[in-house]
Amino acid sequence: MKFIVSRQKTKVGVNGKPCEEAREEELTPLDYRMVGSLKEAEDKVWYRDWIEGGTGHREEDGMVVCEKKEKVKRWVVEIPTLEELIRFQQKYGSITITDSAPYSDVRKEIIINS
Repeated sequence: MKFIVSRQKTKVGVNGKPCEEAREEELTPLDYRMVGSLKEAEDKVWYRDWIEGGTGHREEDGMVVCEKKEKVKRWVVEIPTLEELIRFQQKYGSITITDSAPYSDVRKEIIINS
């Protein structure tokens, strides 16, 4: 499973890489809007920019969503098993696992608390 990874506190002199396992990836942000249908979205002032700025427009979980065309760079770690997640936590100490900002590729974030 992929996780966005960050640090609660940035260490001085570090180039922004939160841990040695992290690699920078370009992720596709999801753009959710609080309307129930694509038809309803057509009447909104943001509709044209939303259509032009994304792909895969659809209705999902009572909202409309699309994948943004412009990707963003984030630090990511791949942790395929629970055992490896535990080893990661043992190596870095206290961690928090939380929902990340919505991306099509990654849905969870690990925050290294130390």
